[in-house]
Amino acid sequence: MEKKHRMLKRNLKKFANKLPLPWQKRTYLIWHYLNKPISLPKGSIKTDSLDLNEAEKRIKIVGFLKIRNEVQTGHLERVLKQMKDICSDIVVCDCGSTDGSKEFAQKYTKHVLSAENDFKNEIKAKAEMLDYTLGLNPDWILWLDADEVFERNAEIGAIRKLCALGEQRGIDGFEFPEMNLWKDTRHYRIDEFWNKGSYVRLWKNNGKLSFPKEGGLHKKQHPDGLDKIEKSDLAVIHYGFSSPELIQQKYDFYKEQGQEGFALDRIQLNDSSARVKEMDIDRIPFSALKVVVVGMIYQSTGYAQFVYDSFKKYQEDEEFIFVANDATDKVKDYLRENDIPHLIFENEDKDEYYLNRVYRAWNYGGMNASGDIIIFVNSDMAFSKGWVKNLLKNLNKKRIVCSRLVESGKMPSGEYGISKNFGQSYKEYNAEEFEAYVEKIKKPELKEGGLFMPCMIYKDIFVKSGGYPIGNRKEADGKETSGDHIFFYENLEAKMGVKHFTAFDSIIYHVQEGEMDE
Repeated sequence: MEKKHRMLKRNLKKFANKLPLPWQKRTYLIWHYLNKPISLPKGSIKTDSLDLNEAEKRIKIVGFLKIRNEVQTGHLERVLKQMKDICSDIVVCDCGSTDGSKEFAQKYTKHVLSAENDFKNEIKAKAEMLDYTLGLNPDWILWLDADEVFERNAEIGAIRKLCALGEQRGIDGFEFPEMNLWKDTRHYRIDEFWNKGSYVRLWKNNGKLSFPKEGGLHKKQHPDGLDKIEKSDLAVIHYGFSSPELIQQKYDFYKEQGQEGFALDRIQLNDSSARVKEMDIDRIPFSALKVVVVGMIYQSTGYAQFVYDSFKKYQEDEEFIFVANDATDKVKDYLRENDIPHLIFENEDKDEYYLNRVYRAWNYGGMNASGDIIIFVNSDMAFSKGWVKNLLKNLNKKRIVCSRLVESGKMPSGEYGISKNFGQSYKEYNAEEFEAYVEKIKKPELKEGGLFMPCMIYKDIFVKSGGYPIGNRKEADGKETSGDHIFFYENLEAKMGVKHFTAFDSIIYHVQEGEMDE
């Protein structure tokens, strides 16, 4: 029966390819719907809360990834970064890469297999991968192609929530819709087949999984043995068409593999029927965005090294850059000689009030940082485990998110701040005691308001806001309104709807006026 079904499908494709293009499109669309299993509409499985409990954290998910020459495109780094965050382990099968992809994958996992580069028989390689993966005793297996990633919620709990839900309800496979980026990384296609793709990417290890031995293009990509499959609303973002060069490469490749007619022509770069929609930045995964921490320094080489060392201790994928603000020659030489990333900013008026010059320097750093997301930090701060990740999980285009401060007590602390002395200079700082204290007080809680730094914001929003005002504002009653308050509550909240929040599990130590005491 299965053999007859395959023969019928081949004959229908041959027939369709002889029709005029408009009829080819109609035929393929009809085939698309007839080839789908018929079921009553049930909607998709959603995850209400992404905070994980201990049982969900213990679920063993193994990533399943087949690659060939994906380093230069940037695809491999992006997908491996995401899999590292989601999965307990990763199995990679390299199919004859010549660009260092295999060696790059070995930085993320010790489970790197090799197979022949035979696209028409890719299911054979997947069968061998599956056997190996099952040997690692996973609870669930997560499959992506190298040029794909899940949207953001997958990185902050949604996949594990689905696994737990699957175990509760007897579901052993989840199907996810696909968003095909088109010509750039900020727009995706919504016409015809482009927004109809949906694949089973999360497989429960139910003891029955296997791949068939047959080869050929565009075969079913998930294993047999998944008895109950449900849909999720969580999307997969496909980068395979995200530049004109990649589109042309895809077109040439499929043509070489024997693709023809409408199935091939729809991949043309200048397709006049293409309809696109802008990607919501809050759906873009953090693995596809660059985070840059922007610090400031002007006179202390000791504090420069103190802040940079503390950042490096907990650095994951984010980068760091100092703004050397009217800095001494000693500081500039030190940054250069020690390969500490930095920008040089010289104010035109060196006699201008120092706080005004500070705000100018923050704006210079924010506008010139190369990241998609920026975090401003002071020159006398020390960090703790997970401080960036816990800001990220709370970030969206309607929030500027700040860390909770533990301050030395030199001056009174502000809203949500804690006065507790772990050192009133970088020389006195006790990292071990501070980090032990962090584990006692941190909690996954987000509250509106708080102190103003460190703060995380999308760079685009920072640029659109115009940045910090240049200095405090003197009011009619003689009081002053700080530039921070103006930026957060007048520029961001009142004009752009971006509210100020504090993350209670992103904890930073603040020496207070460290450089000024040097």
